[in-house]
Amino acid sequence: MLLSLSKVSKTIGEKVLFQNLDFGISEGEKCAIVGVNGSGKSTLLRCILKQEEPDGGQIIANRELKISLLEQNPKFKPEEKILDHIYQGGGALIRLIHDYTEACQRLESATEKDLETYTFLMSEMDRLSAWEFETQIKNILRELGVPNLNLQMKDLSGGMLKKVELAKSLIEECNLLILDEPTNHLDVEAILWLEDFLANTDKAVLLITHDRYFLDRVVDKILEIHQGKHYLYDGNYSIYLQRKAEREETLIKQEEKIKQHLKQELKWLKRQPKARTTKQKARIDRAEELGQREKFELQKELELIVINKRQGKTILEIQNLQKSFSEKKLIQNFSYVFKAKERLGVVGKNGVGKSTLLNLIAGRLSPDQGMIKPGLNTKIGYFDQTSKELPEQKTVLAYIKETAGEMIESENGEKLTASKVLERFLFDGKLQHTPIYKLSGGEKRRLYLVQVLMIGPNFLILDEPTNDLDIQTLSILETFLEDFPGTVLTVSHDRYFMDRVAESLLVFEEEGHIRNFTGSYTSFLESKKNVEPTPKEKPNKNINVKVSNKKEKERKNLEKDIEILEKSKKDLEKSLEEFMSDHTKLAEIDKLIQDLNAKIEEKYAEWDTLSG
Repeated sequence: MLLSLSKVSKTIGEKVLFQNLDFGISEGEKCAIVGVNGSGKSTLLRCILKQEEPDGGQIIANRELKISLLEQNPKFKPEEKILDHIYQGGGALIRLIHDYTEACQRLESATEKDLETYTFLMSEMDRLSAWEFETQIKNILRELGVPNLNLQMKDLSGGMLKKVELAKSLIEECNLLILDEPTNHLDVEAILWLEDFLANTDKAVLLITHDRYFLDRVVDKILEIHQGKHYLYDGNYSIYLQRKAEREETLIKQEEKIKQHLKQELKWLKRQPKARTTKQKARIDRAEELGQREKFELQKELELIVINKRQGKTILEIQNLQKSFSEKKLIQNFSYVFKAKERLGVVGKNGVGKSTLLNLIAGRLSPDQGMIKPGLNTKIGYFDQTSKELPEQKTVLAYIKETAGEMIESENGEKLTASKVLERFLFDGKLQHTPIYKLSGGEKRRLYLVQVLMIGPNFLILDEPTNDLDIQTLSILETFLEDFPGTVLTVSHDRYFMDRVAESLLVFEEEGHIRNFTGSYTSFLESKKNVEPTPKEKPNKNINVKVSNKKEKERKNLEKDIEILEKSKKDLEKSLEEFMSDHTKLAEIDKLIQDLNAKIEEKYAEWDTLSG
């Protein structure tokens, strides 16, 4: 057992987040914490990490416990290099590999002192048997697509920052990985790789995520926090859903039996004379206890509504759209005519221009060339990644009244006040009068969704809508979008969400070209796997090898590694003449050359495997 929680409780204001919580995680276990936004998931993590004190109970950590943490909003120094940032986790091996990696980068213009440092670090790598760990680290960086390690943190995109932080947490020497929303802002290739990595690691994993496919593949235990209580389920997400449904069905039947029993007791009481025997009093006491019991009720569900606004004949038309930033072409000669009630997903790697396309359609950006023509009746509602800048000091109700008005009419003609609408979005009377800055990240996200839907859109644009929303809200949003009377255009890396919402896809390819794919997201991913393998051959820059994008990327990284190693070998061979009379130095250089030859052969073997 690495970590044990006994009778742990936490209350914030008048809200009980969890009480008498018992939970433990053992070596190699993979566990997820689930619950609606604001239920206390992140608070529980902070208590485990000793960033916050629980009100009661004990959290006992094994002496051998070493935690590596991925936070939702990690901190970093803007001027820091990626190399220094990812290797800052401490530990002798981590420091050694950092220094060795840095020494390798200096080999191209190495001084005699640099060569001496490199020689020493090579011998230390041998002495501490660090080569296998160094290879694992390189694989992690390659699979996550982390670029030149000399880049500064301030120059990275949001998606790349996430990958660097994830690489840092996976690289650290630990036996427990704590990951808070690890799939947010990751592209699907990185998510699929991370699934495999976590499923196969011998480290224990404790995570919070809304990605249901990810939960299904990675975890073997789920802790649910709900209305101050907690429930522990063995198994993955599918098993959790099944057992939760069974538990609730049993509790509903028990509640019905108790209600029937109380009805009978009430009839009995009405028939009895006022004088009571001891036995009668005991029966009355039992009935009163049952009447005052904590009653089981199914969780109140979110009710998404939209103002009735019909679409016209023309929804939105795009002709020869072009957009570039600096010299990078993001969108090239794209034309498309959106249809009524169409469900479209937008897919592609991070940084290819997906959000740019959404911003162009929403009118937040201007195209370099081409035309975007909305229909006369088309009203766009844009649920963006950042939920823009919410007025933190305003109350929830004041914000909604200001942006959407006092009263709305739903699609079925029902007239609702702003307060009633908020209740349907699970903002009760108390929350409605709460300043926005006091809301959790997920609650802020849900509030922004209220505002978007209340303006009455018939063309919904959703940019990474699954970020920071809990699974229950996502499930209801998916059902709502299936029945939404307008057009839906969404960008998401959540495969479950995309499978439910999107009927066809706009796929970003090289040089800003966008193609249409008819079918689900899973069908699209399967189609990408059906790439013909390439014949075996040695690296040759003049040969255009047709392999999958992932393999091509790995091959190019290996080719760069081979180039660097061969350059280092040549430099060392040149230096042999300089030390002809120094037999000790010659022996050292000869040993380095032999080591480099072994590494070059190893890289060629990896290259051959990828090419086979």
